[in-house]
Amino acid sequence: MEQELKSKKVLEPLEKAKLALRLVNNPDFEQLIDEYVSGKDYDEHSVQYFKHQIAIQRKLQSETGKLLSTSGQIISAVVSALANGVKNKADEAGRDQNV
Repeated sequence: MEQELKSKKVLEPLEKAKLALRLVNNPDFEQLIDEYVSGKDYDEHSVQYFKHQIAIQRKLQSETGKLLSTSGQIISAVVSALANGVKNKADEAGRDQNV
């Protein structure tokens, strides 16, 4: 008896890209992926892998936002410190001329 192996569909790159654009900012992305693949004979491993990719992308976007915010705060502090230093030097120079 020869057993016929039926291969399951995998999420193609273009298909994943289109889905990712809609899902990456959606907190219910796993449920939406499950609904998309439901009844379409997709390979479970490829579906789980795609979910993992979306989760990583969401994490990267979140961490990038935090990094940008922190960088902005650091730049603001440095500019403020430089401005205070210049102001203090100008004040000292003004006092030296008045003496």
